[in-house]
Amino acid sequence: MKLDNFIAWVQAILSAIYIVCTFVVIIIYELGFSKLGTPGQEKTFDSMVSWMTGGALIVLYFWLQRARAAGIPDPATTTTTETVQRVTTPTPQEIPNATNPPTILPAVPAAGT
Repeated sequence: MKLDNFIAWVQAILSAIYIVCTFVVIIIYELGFSKLGTPGQEKTFDSMVSWMTGGALIVLYFWLQRARAAGIPDPATTTTTETVQRVTTPTPQEIPNATNPPTILPAVPAAGT
């Protein structure tokens, strides 16, 4: 497996783990499996959820702006360069008239010579 693909898979797996854990924490709280007894605990939990939500947006931004590394090209692929030469067929106006060549008139002597 190429290094770039390996890094992409690791990033995808870590992103998925982060997003799933964020929702698990929120679901556990919303279903009532975790009770916050004091106002300080609720404030701490609210701050934690805010940070996790911001982190989820950062993960989303990462995936939307991600670009492949422009490093060493993969030796399994080859790049070829082709030169295309365009050949045009002359139009009838460009073909000289072989049956009736142009008439060449003799030079006329200048007046007074």
